[in-house]
Amino acid sequence: MTSTRMSRNQKLTPIIKGRTIAQIGWDGPAAQLHFGDGSVLRIHTAAAPPHGAPPATLGKVLAVRQSLDAIAFDLDGASSLQFALAEPTSCVMLRNAKGALEYAD
Repeated sequence: MTSTRMSRNQKLTPIIKGRTIAQIGWDGPAAQLHFGDGSVLRIHTAAAPPHGAPPATLGKVLAVRQSLDAIAFDLDGASSLQFALAEPTSCVMLRNAKGALEYAD
């Protein structure tokens, strides 16, 4: 997906660290990460996964890493969840359970 080194996202990590990704949905090429607290992180990805792809890893977020073309979520249990971004900017938006904006990039 990316050969570029991913750096810790210093703004998003403290906001979602400790939240649990409970479900991942897709709206075309946009991934929707649903957290246990009702918040939703929408990521504009390069493409949706192929039909029949294995389910994505779920778990508690420890950190978020990002490069110009990808974003990765480090989860408990040494697992990771990674997405190719559609564009280098304006691809990530987090809203809380009430729909209020918490983060946008």
